[in-house]
Amino acid sequence: MKKALTYKIIGIVIVVVWIFMIAELARRTHFASKDVEFTHEDEKGIPKGDSIQWMDILLKGRKAGYAVTKITRVNGQREVNERVFLIVNLMGSTRKILSTTRAQVDEGFHVTSFTFSLSSGLIDFKVSGRIKGKDLFIWMGQEGQGEVKRIRLPVKPMINAGVTQYFRSRELKVGHTFSFPLFDPVSMTTNPAVIKVVGKEEITLNDTTYDAFRLEMSFLGKTLIFWLDEQGNSLKEEGFMGFTLVRTTPSKALAGLDSSMRVDFYELSAIAVAKELENPREASYLSVRFDQLPSSMPIDGSRQIMEGEIVKVVKEMPPFAASYTIPHRGGNRKLMPYLMPEPLVQSGDEEIISAAEEIVGGTTEPYAAAKLLMEWVFENMEKTPLVSIPDAKQILRDRKGDCNEHAALLTALLRAVGIPARIAVGLVYNDGKFYYHAWNEAYLDRWISMDATLNQVPADATHIKLVDGGLEKQIQIVGMIGNLTVTILDYR
Repeated sequence: MKKALTYKIIGIVIVVVWIFMIAELARRTHFASKDVEFTHEDEKGIPKGDSIQWMDILLKGRKAGYAVTKITRVNGQREVNERVFLIVNLMGSTRKILSTTRAQVDEGFHVTSFTFSLSSGLIDFKVSGRIKGKDLFIWMGQEGQGEVKRIRLPVKPMINAGVTQYFRSRELKVGHTFSFPLFDPVSMTTNPAVIKVVGKEEITLNDTTYDAFRLEMSFLGKTLIFWLDEQGNSLKEEGFMGFTLVRTTPSKALAGLDSSMRVDFYELSAIAVAKELENPREASYLSVRFDQLPSSMPIDGSRQIMEGEIVKVVKEMPPFAASYTIPHRGGNRKLMPYLMPEPLVQSGDEEIISAAEEIVGGTTEPYAAAKLLMEWVFENMEKTPLVSIPDAKQILRDRKGDCNEHAALLTALLRAVGIPARIAVGLVYNDGKFYYHAWNEAYLDRWISMDATLNQVPADATHIKLVDGGLEKQIQIVGMIGNLTVTILDYR
């Protein structure tokens, strides 16, 4: 029974997306608030020959998977093919995860088109894109099929897959800094990357010693490190939470991929606390101290209050009656984003609208309608761990998943009937630990928390919000994993 409850309150995709940020993106990227133009220091020309590179992925020193990147010439451009395979244990379940990226890049490694897919054997996710001029066109699925999203770009970016190959065309010298915009297909965001060559040192891999350049980047409060040989090939890369990538051979990369004695990633990312809470699902007040307060933490002055490094969560009290009837007309411009469809929250889709209207019936009172929708999601979703990127339309059809699927679907259903809604991501307490979790907030003249995986409205006070928004906002939490310390001061 305890394990069943744990499945209900922990979100897999949050962890999995972070895994791929670590394995593909986080080890190479620095996010900043300003646009970064390309720098071209000591350019020595793009290598003429094709290349292929294999890397072992290690977690806490144990093999967790491999990555292989192949670059070939196709029709005057370069084609980057990157494959990342991981085996992870998640609360007693072994999941095999495959990520593939196929991208066309020009001679400067600027991306012109790409296809990214993520598969776990149960759910498949695919996104495609093409750059025309300064516009990026994105399709959820195969290019040219379904709805297209247009994103205006200040400059043409590079793509995370194979980005270390970029350094094979650069003269590396200590003190050099490389800056370029980098596109991530997981969160569908473009962000500046800033990488500095900080020194040279010897590194030994498989009994071979290399003279290596050490490169560092500051990523969301963490310093990430990777080592390149004198030709610019990657030797070793250190990411978050004990993830390390090490150069290997094809035969070694494909060996040793059994699932025995693996670190449980949920437990690795959980935050243990000394004080055990009785009846946490009934908590109406919680006071905790963070050793380092997350910079992204929203403080609304009502449910979540900050006093120095102390965060107090006060469960919302009724009444929850709103002054409007659904659909909300969007008179408040600040609420408009929370009424609009998104690529993975397709609240304007006919299937989702039809389902939402059928659930609420003739109800026009926002709280009553929101509660009906939340209860429907709770009762009709199979509580099972999935490894994918939550897609509300697909979730409605499959009706299974963890907290991420519950939160994505409820967001779409709420918006479909005209209730402003958003996803909240943070921590929730269970059995002596805080786990990363996703839930919802609906606007009923104020933001009210809702947890469809626990069937709570409002959510209990052990829900500590770290960020609200989709994947483009959730990546702000990456640097916190494994680094937060929480002390419970009081609860009731």
